[in-house]
Amino acid sequence: MRYEHLTNDYYNFGKRQDETCRNYSDWFPTAVISAPIGKAQLSLSYRRDIQRPNYSNLTSSTIYINRYTYQSGNPYLKPTYTHSLVLNGAYKWMNLTLEYARIKDSETMSTEPYPGSEDPLISLVRPINTKEQYNRLTIVPSLRPVIGCWHPIWSVYTILQNYKTLCADGSTITLCRPFFSASWKNDIELPKNYRLNISAQWTSRGDYDNFRVEKTRFNTSIGIQRDFNLRHLGTITADICCHDIFNSNKTSATIYGIREITTFNRARRTFTLDLTWKFNEARSKYRGSGAGEKQKARM
Repeated sequence: MRYEHLTNDYYNFGKRQDETCRNYSDWFPTAVISAPIGKAQLSLSYRRDIQRPNYSNLTSSTIYINRYTYQSGNPYLKPTYTHSLVLNGAYKWMNLTLEYARIKDSETMSTEPYPGSEDPLISLVRPINTKEQYNRLTIVPSLRPVIGCWHPIWSVYTILQNYKTLCADGSTITLCRPFFSASWKNDIELPKNYRLNISAQWTSRGDYDNFRVEKTRFNTSIGIQRDFNLRHLGTITADICCHDIFNSNKTSATIYGIREITTFNRARRTFTLDLTWKFNEARSKYRGSGAGEKQKARM
Protein backbone atom coordinates (compact mmCIF):
# COMPACT_ATOMS: atom_id res chain seq x y z
CA MET A 1 0.00 0.00 0.00
CA ARG A 2 1.34 3.45 -0.95
CA TYR A 3 0.03 6.87 0.06
CA GLU A 4 0.87 10.05 -1.83
CA HIS A 5 0.06 13.67 -1.06
CA LEU A 6 0.87 16.37 -3.59
CA THR A 7 0.27 20.13 -3.50
CA ASN A 8 0.59 22.07 -6.75
CA ASP A 9 0.32 25.89 -6.74
CA TYR A 10 -0.27 27.60 -10.09
CA TYR A 11 0.73 31.23 -10.72
CA ASN A 12 0.08 33.47 -13.70
CA PHE A 13 2.38 36.52 -13.82
CA GLY A 14 2.96 36.16 -10.09
CA LYS A 15 -0.73 35.90 -9.18
CA ARG A 16 -1.97 32.64 -7.67
CA GLN A 17 -4.76 30.99 -9.69
CA ASP A 18 -6.92 29.19 -7.15
CA GLU A 19 -9.07 27.41 -9.74
CA THR A 20 -6.05 25.66 -11.28
CA CYS A 21 -4.20 24.78 -8.07
CA ARG A 22 -4.30 21.09 -7.19
CA ASN A 23 -4.15 19.09 -3.96
CA TYR A 24 -4.06 15.30 -4.29
CA SER A 25 -4.22 12.69 -1.56
CA ASP A 26 -4.37 9.13 -2.89
CA TRP A 27 -3.93 5.54 -1.80
CA PHE A 28 -2.34 3.13 -4.28
CA PRO A 29 -2.80 -0.54 -3.33
CA THR A 30 -0.73 -3.30 -4.91
CA ALA A 31 -1.17 -7.06 -4.63
CA VAL A 32 0.89 -9.83 -6.26
CA ILE A 33 0.48 -13.62 -6.31
CA SER A 34 3.31 -15.64 -7.85
CA ALA A 35 3.77 -19.41 -8.06
CA PRO A 36 5.56 -21.99 -10.23
CA ILE A 37 3.45 -24.50 -12.17
CA GLY A 38 5.77 -27.25 -13.28
CA LYS A 39 8.60 -25.55 -15.17
CA ALA A 40 6.54 -22.44 -15.85
CA GLN A 41 6.29 -19.35 -13.65
CA LEU A 42 2.97 -17.51 -13.30
CA SER A 43 2.13 -14.28 -11.50
CA LEU A 44 -1.08 -12.31 -11.09
CA SER A 45 -0.94 -8.72 -9.90
CA TYR A 46 -3.30 -5.83 -9.25
CA ARG A 47 -2.37 -2.20 -8.81
CA ARG A 48 -3.86 1.26 -8.86
CA ASP A 49 -1.53 3.81 -10.37
CA ILE A 50 -1.38 7.50 -11.29
CA GLN A 51 0.27 9.38 -14.14
CA ARG A 52 0.46 13.11 -13.62
CA PRO A 53 0.69 15.42 -16.66
CA ASN A 54 4.05 16.81 -17.71
CA TYR A 55 4.67 20.36 -16.56
CA SER A 56 4.97 21.49 -20.17
CA ASN A 57 1.36 20.39 -20.74
CA LEU A 58 0.12 22.51 -17.82
CA THR A 59 1.23 25.84 -19.25
CA SER A 60 -1.34 28.41 -20.40
CA SER A 61 0.95 29.89 -23.06
CA THR A 62 0.21 29.47 -26.78
CA ILE A 63 2.79 28.88 -29.50
CA TYR A 64 2.55 29.32 -33.27
CA ILE A 65 2.90 26.17 -35.38
CA ASN A 66 1.81 27.44 -38.79
CA ARG A 67 -0.79 29.83 -40.20
CA TYR A 68 -3.57 27.32 -39.52
CA THR A 69 -2.43 25.78 -36.23
CA TYR A 70 -1.58 26.96 -32.72
CA GLN A 71 -0.65 24.78 -29.75
CA SER A 72 -1.11 25.38 -26.05
CA GLY A 73 -1.06 23.56 -22.74
CA ASN A 74 -3.96 23.09 -20.35
CA PRO A 75 -3.59 24.12 -16.69
CA TYR A 76 -6.86 22.28 -15.89
CA LEU A 77 -5.44 18.86 -16.76
CA LYS A 78 -6.09 16.12 -14.23
CA PRO A 79 -3.88 13.10 -13.55
CA THR A 80 -4.73 9.79 -15.19
CA TYR A 81 -5.76 6.96 -12.85
CA THR A 82 -5.48 3.32 -13.87
CA HIS A 83 -6.71 0.12 -12.27
CA SER A 84 -4.78 -2.75 -13.84
CA LEU A 85 -4.86 -6.53 -13.54
CA VAL A 86 -1.81 -8.24 -15.06
CA LEU A 87 -1.18 -11.94 -15.69
CA ASN A 88 2.42 -12.88 -16.53
CA GLY A 89 3.57 -16.30 -17.66
CA ALA A 90 7.11 -17.42 -18.40
CA TYR A 91 8.53 -20.73 -19.60
CA LYS A 92 12.24 -20.84 -20.44
CA TRP A 93 12.64 -18.11 -23.11
CA MET A 94 8.90 -17.73 -23.79
CA ASN A 95 6.82 -14.99 -22.13
CA LEU A 96 3.18 -13.94 -22.21
CA THR A 97 1.65 -10.82 -20.64
CA LEU A 98 -2.09 -10.15 -20.40
CA GLU A 99 -3.12 -6.79 -18.96
CA TYR A 100 -6.63 -5.48 -18.37
CA ALA A 101 -6.80 -1.78 -17.49
CA ARG A 102 -9.65 0.52 -16.48
CA ILE A 103 -8.52 4.07 -17.27
CA LYS A 104 -9.98 7.31 -15.90
CA ASP A 105 -9.20 10.85 -17.11
CA SER A 106 -6.88 9.63 -19.84
CA GLU A 107 -4.79 12.44 -21.34
CA THR A 108 -5.08 12.93 -25.09
CA MET A 109 -4.61 15.67 -27.69
CA SER A 110 -7.66 17.65 -28.84
CA THR A 111 -8.02 19.89 -31.90
CA GLU A 112 -10.54 22.71 -31.52
CA PRO A 113 -11.48 25.95 -33.32
CA TYR A 114 -9.15 28.72 -32.17
CA PRO A 115 -11.03 30.83 -29.57
CA GLY A 116 -11.98 34.28 -30.86
CA SER A 117 -10.86 33.63 -34.44
CA GLU A 118 -13.20 34.48 -37.31
CA ASP A 119 -11.35 32.10 -39.63
CA PRO A 120 -12.86 28.57 -39.25
CA LEU A 121 -9.69 26.98 -40.64
CA ILE A 122 -7.50 28.06 -37.71
CA SER A 123 -7.21 25.37 -35.03
CA LEU A 124 -5.89 25.10 -31.50
CA VAL A 125 -4.22 21.84 -30.43
CA ARG A 126 -4.12 21.21 -26.68
CA PRO A 127 -4.14 18.27 -24.23
CA ILE A 128 -7.41 17.35 -22.52
CA ASN A 129 -8.77 14.59 -20.28
CA THR A 130 -11.29 12.11 -21.63
CA LYS A 131 -14.77 12.52 -20.16
CA GLU A 132 -15.53 8.81 -19.87
CA GLN A 133 -13.59 5.91 -18.46
CA TYR A 134 -12.67 3.13 -20.85
CA ASN A 135 -11.27 -0.40 -20.87
CA ARG A 136 -8.11 -1.60 -22.55
CA LEU A 137 -6.83 -5.15 -22.99
CA THR A 138 -3.17 -5.60 -23.93
CA ILE A 139 -1.73 -8.95 -25.05
CA VAL A 140 2.04 -9.31 -25.51
CA PRO A 141 3.60 -12.71 -26.33
CA SER A 142 7.37 -12.71 -26.81
CA LEU A 143 10.20 -15.14 -27.53
CA ARG A 144 13.75 -14.37 -26.31
CA PRO A 145 16.09 -17.29 -27.06
CA VAL A 146 19.88 -17.09 -26.97
CA ILE A 147 21.56 -18.93 -29.85
CA GLY A 148 25.31 -18.55 -29.44
CA CYS A 149 26.20 -14.93 -30.21
CA TRP A 150 22.70 -14.28 -31.65
CA HIS A 151 20.06 -12.74 -29.35
CA PRO A 152 16.75 -12.53 -31.26
CA ILE A 153 13.49 -11.16 -29.81
CA TRP A 154 10.13 -11.80 -31.45
CA SER A 155 7.11 -10.03 -29.98
CA VAL A 156 3.54 -9.12 -30.90
CA TYR A 157 1.77 -6.19 -29.23
CA THR A 158 -2.06 -6.30 -29.37
CA ILE A 159 -4.47 -3.64 -28.06
CA LEU A 160 -8.24 -3.99 -27.72
CA GLN A 161 -10.18 -1.02 -26.32
CA ASN A 162 -13.59 0.65 -26.17
CA TYR A 163 -12.57 4.32 -26.30
CA LYS A 164 -15.49 6.74 -26.78
CA THR A 165 -14.77 10.03 -28.50
CA LEU A 166 -16.58 12.98 -30.03
CA CYS A 167 -16.69 13.51 -33.78
CA ALA A 168 -16.72 16.78 -35.68
CA ASP A 169 -20.48 16.44 -36.37
CA GLY A 170 -21.23 16.24 -32.62
CA SER A 171 -21.87 12.50 -32.53
CA THR A 172 -19.99 9.98 -30.39
CA ILE A 173 -18.29 6.87 -31.71
CA THR A 174 -16.47 4.00 -30.02
CA LEU A 175 -12.95 3.30 -31.28
CA CYS A 176 -12.64 -0.46 -30.87
CA ARG A 177 -10.77 -1.80 -33.89
CA PRO A 178 -7.92 -4.14 -32.86
CA PHE A 179 -4.41 -2.70 -33.15
CA PHE A 180 -1.36 -4.92 -33.75
CA SER A 181 2.36 -4.33 -33.82
CA ALA A 182 4.85 -7.15 -34.54
CA SER A 183 8.61 -6.74 -34.14
CA TRP A 184 11.74 -8.79 -34.71
CA LYS A 185 14.93 -7.55 -33.06
CA ASN A 186 18.36 -9.10 -33.46
CA ASP A 187 21.49 -8.42 -31.43
CA ILE A 188 24.60 -10.20 -32.72
CA GLU A 189 27.80 -10.09 -30.68
CA LEU A 190 30.90 -9.68 -32.82
CA PRO A 191 34.63 -9.80 -31.95
CA LYS A 192 36.43 -6.78 -30.46
CA ASN A 193 33.38 -5.42 -28.62
CA TYR A 194 31.31 -4.88 -31.76
CA ARG A 195 27.57 -5.57 -31.83
CA LEU A 196 25.30 -5.73 -34.87
CA ASN A 197 21.64 -4.65 -34.40
CA ILE A 198 19.00 -5.46 -37.00
CA SER A 199 15.29 -4.87 -36.38
CA ALA A 200 12.01 -4.92 -38.29
CA GLN A 201 8.57 -3.73 -37.17
CA TRP A 202 5.16 -4.05 -38.80
CA THR A 203 2.18 -2.02 -37.55
CA SER A 204 -1.42 -2.67 -38.55
CA ARG A 205 -4.46 -0.51 -38.99
CA GLY A 206 -6.51 -0.08 -35.84
CA ASP A 207 -7.48 2.16 -32.92
CA TYR A 208 -5.28 3.49 -30.14
CA ASP A 209 -6.80 6.06 -27.76
CA ASN A 210 -8.46 8.67 -30.03
CA PHE A 211 -6.21 7.76 -32.99
CA ARG A 212 -7.48 5.60 -35.85
CA VAL A 213 -4.48 4.32 -37.81
CA GLU A 214 -5.54 4.15 -41.47
CA LYS A 215 -2.43 2.63 -43.05
CA THR A 216 -0.16 -0.30 -42.26
CA ARG A 217 3.54 0.49 -42.08
CA PHE A 218 6.82 -1.38 -42.09
CA ASN A 219 10.07 -0.13 -40.62
CA THR A 220 13.51 -1.74 -40.70
CA SER A 221 16.82 -0.55 -39.30
CA ILE A 222 20.39 -1.75 -39.07
CA GLY A 223 23.18 -0.49 -36.87
CA ILE A 224 26.53 -1.38 -35.39
CA GLN A 225 27.80 -0.59 -31.89
CA ARG A 226 31.19 -0.62 -30.25
CA ASP A 227 32.34 0.02 -26.68
CA PHE A 228 35.54 1.99 -26.02
CA ASN A 229 37.04 1.50 -22.57
CA LEU A 230 38.50 4.73 -21.17
CA ARG A 231 39.67 3.05 -17.96
CA HIS A 232 39.04 5.33 -14.98
CA LEU A 233 37.05 7.74 -17.20
CA GLY A 234 34.39 5.11 -17.93
CA THR A 235 33.12 3.73 -21.23
CA ILE A 236 31.97 5.37 -24.45
CA THR A 237 29.53 3.49 -26.68
CA ALA A 238 29.32 4.52 -30.34
CA ASP A 239 26.17 3.52 -32.26
CA ILE A 240 25.85 4.09 -36.02
CA CYS A 241 22.41 3.26 -37.41
CA CYS A 242 20.35 3.50 -40.59
CA HIS A 243 16.61 3.84 -39.90
CA ASP A 244 13.87 2.88 -42.34
CA ILE A 245 16.17 1.19 -44.84
CA PHE A 246 13.46 0.59 -47.46
CA ASN A 247 11.79 4.01 -47.04
CA SER A 248 8.49 2.28 -46.16
CA ASN A 249 7.61 3.75 -42.74
CA LYS A 250 4.69 5.88 -43.93
CA THR A 251 1.99 6.83 -41.41
CA SER A 252 -1.60 7.91 -41.87
CA ALA A 253 -4.13 8.39 -39.06
CA THR A 254 -7.31 10.25 -38.10
CA ILE A 255 -7.39 12.05 -34.75
CA TYR A 256 -10.98 12.29 -33.50
CA GLY A 257 -12.41 15.11 -31.42
CA ILE A 258 -14.35 18.35 -31.73
CA ARG A 259 -12.38 18.90 -34.93
CA GLU A 260 -11.04 15.86 -36.78
CA ILE A 261 -7.56 15.92 -38.28
CA THR A 262 -5.99 13.51 -40.76
CA THR A 263 -2.25 13.18 -40.40
CA PHE A 264 0.14 11.80 -42.98
CA ASN A 265 3.89 11.46 -42.58
CA ARG A 266 6.10 10.48 -45.46
CA ALA A 267 8.79 7.87 -45.00
CA ARG A 268 12.25 9.22 -44.22
CA ARG A 269 15.44 7.17 -44.40
CA THR A 270 17.80 8.59 -41.79
CA PHE A 271 21.31 7.94 -40.49
CA THR A 272 22.27 8.60 -36.88
CA LEU A 273 25.39 8.51 -34.75
CA ASP A 274 24.86 8.21 -30.98
CA LEU A 275 27.66 8.53 -28.44
CA THR A 276 26.93 7.42 -24.86
CA TRP A 277 29.41 8.05 -22.06
CA LYS A 278 28.99 5.87 -18.98
CA PHE A 279 30.97 6.76 -15.90
CA ASN A 280 30.78 5.88 -12.20
CA GLU A 281 28.92 2.67 -13.06
CA ALA A 282 29.97 1.21 -9.68
CA ARG A 283 28.29 4.23 -7.98
CA SER A 284 31.40 4.84 -5.91
CA LYS A 285 31.27 8.66 -6.17
CA TYR A 286 27.64 9.76 -6.51
CA ARG A 287 25.06 7.91 -4.45
CA GLY A 288 21.76 9.60 -5.31
CA SER A 289 18.75 7.42 -4.53
CA GLY A 290 16.72 8.55 -7.54
CA ALA A 291 13.60 9.22 -5.48
CA GLY A 292 12.65 12.15 -7.73
CA GLU A 293 12.98 10.39 -11.08
CA LYS A 294 9.25 10.62 -11.89
CA GLN A 295 9.12 14.32 -11.11
CA LYS A 296 12.23 15.00 -13.19
CA ALA A 297 10.72 13.08 -16.08
CA ARG A 298 7.64 15.33 -15.97
CA MET A 299 9.91 18.34 -16.55
